[in-house]
Amino acid sequence: MNNDDLLFIEDDIETPISLHLSPWKVMIVDDDKEVHAVTKLVLSSFEWDDTPLHFLSAYSAYEAEQLFLEHDDIAVALIDVVMETDDAGLRLIRTIRNELSNKATRIVLRTGQPGQAPERKIIREYDISDYKNKTELSGIKLDTLMCSALRSYQNIVSLNKNKTGLELVVESSSALFDAMTYETLIDETINYLSKLVVQCSQTPAYALSCLGIYCNTSVFHLIESRGDFAHLSELNDIDKLPDNASLLITQCIFEQRHIFAANAFAMNMPSSSNSAIIFYFEGFSALSEQDIALLNLFATNTKTSFDNEELRHELEEGQREIVYLLGEAIERRSKETGNHIRRVAEITRILALELGYSVAESEKIKSASPLHDLGKIGIPDNILHKPGALNAEEWKIMQTHVEIGYELVRYSSQSILQYAALISYQHHEKWDGSGYPNGLKGEEIDLIGRIASLADVFDALAHDRCYKKAWPIEEVIQFIDDQEGLHFAPLVVAAFRKNKAQIISINERYNDDF
Repeated sequence: MNNDDLLFIEDDIETPISLHLSPWKVMIVDDDKEVHAVTKLVLSSFEWDDTPLHFLSAYSAYEAEQLFLEHDDIAVALIDVVMETDDAGLRLIRTIRNELSNKATRIVLRTGQPGQAPERKIIREYDISDYKNKTELSGIKLDTLMCSALRSYQNIVSLNKNKTGLELVVESSSALFDAMTYETLIDETINYLSKLVVQCSQTPAYALSCLGIYCNTSVFHLIESRGDFAHLSELNDIDKLPDNASLLITQCIFEQRHIFAANAFAMNMPSSSNSAIIFYFEGFSALSEQDIALLNLFATNTKTSFDNEELRHELEEGQREIVYLLGEAIERRSKETGNHIRRVAEITRILALELGYSVAESEKIKSASPLHDLGKIGIPDNILHKPGALNAEEWKIMQTHVEIGYELVRYSSQSILQYAALISYQHHEKWDGSGYPNGLKGEEIDLIGRIASLADVFDALAHDRCYKKAWPIEEVIQFIDDQEGLHFAPLVVAAFRKNKAQIISINERYNDDF
C-alpha cells in the first residue's frame, strides 16, 4: 500500500458514534395490572437517544427484588408505595440502594394514596428521583419524567464508567512501570488495553479482536493475536491484514498518531530508529468522546513506559559496552586477546540459562563476566607477564587480584556490576574448598561463581597463555569431567555436558587465530 491509497480513507474515520445500542430497561412495580398496561401504552412510542424502552413488570416488591438481581442495567424503576404492605415500595427502595448497592437506577415513587407516605418526608429520607401521584402521570408529564430520569441515569453510568476506566489507567501505570522487558511491557499493554476497551465499550472480552504489531520501517511482526486474527503468526507485509485493519494501521503509521473509527482503532507508540509498536483493536461497541479521552490518556502513560524502557535498554547497553571495553583493556594488559572475554561471556550465558536463570538475568551475567579478572589491573607487570611458573610469594600477590576486583565494584548499585563483583571474588573458589580467597566449599559458593569458574578454566586451558600452550580440546573436556566434585560443582558440569557441542562451537568461532 502506498501513500496515495490514504486518499481513500474517509475524513470522518475517527468520529465516534455515540449510541445506546440496547433498549433502556424500565421496570414497573405495581400490584395493579391496569397501571402496567396504561404506563406501557403511554410510553409505547417513547425514545431517548434514538433508543426505545424495554419494560420489566413486577407485581410485588419481592418480584421486583428478584428482577433487580437478574438485571444490573435497569435505567428507571416506577415503584408503587402500597403493595403487599403499606410500605412495601419504601422497603424495596432501601433494599435496592443498601443491600443491592444499586445507586444508578433512577427511582420514581408513585402512589394513589399520598397521605400514607407524605411527599416532603419521603423526598428527604429516600434516594429517589421523583415522587408522583398516579393521577399526575398523563402522557406529557410521563414523557417529561422519563427524559429527566434517563438523562440522569445516562450521566451516572457515564461517570461510573469513567471512574472505573481511570482506575484501570492508574493501575496500568504501575504495572507498565514495573515491566522488566519489552516483551512483558507489550503483554501488559495488550492486557490493560483490552480491559479498558471492554470497560469503555461495554463489549464482552471474547468479542474483541486485537493485534500488537512491532513495525520497523516497512516490516511488520505480529506480537500477539486473538479472535479473528488467531491464525496469523507472521506478518512481513501489511497487505496481508484484512482491509479494515490494513487501512487504519497504514494511516496510523503514516500520520504517526492514534486513529479511532466507529468500532476499531489503531494506536501508535513511537520508538527510535523509525520504529513503533502499533496496537490495533476492533469488534467493540461504539466509543464516546470520554472513552476516546480515556484511551488517549492510557496511550500517553503507555508511551512514557515505552520511552522509559527504551532509555533503560540504552543505559544497559552503554553499561555493557563499557564493561566489555574495560574487560578487553584488562586482557590486553595481561597480553591475552579480547576473544577470551567473548568466549567466557558466551559460555557463562549458556550455563546460566541451562541452570534456570531467566533470559534477562543470563544476559546480565554474560555482561558481567568480562570483569572476572578486573583485579589484575592492580598486579605488577613482572608478575602478570612472567613467562614461567610463579614462586610462592609471586603467587600470593597474584591471588590478590580477586579481592582487588571485588573492592573496585562491590559498592555499585548497578546489577551488572554487582554480578561482576561476585564473579571477580568467587571465580577461583573450588567445590572441594581448596580454592581462594576464602576456601569456600560446595554451595557456600554462589551459583554464579561456580558457573564463572568452569567457564574461565575451560577457556584458559583451551587457549595459549604466556605461561603455557593450549591443551587439545579432548583433554580439556576430560579435565572438566575429572574435576567434577573437586574443582567444579557437579550441577555445573552436568550443564556443561548437556551444552558441550554449543560451547565447543563458541570456542572455535572466537578462536584467537582469527
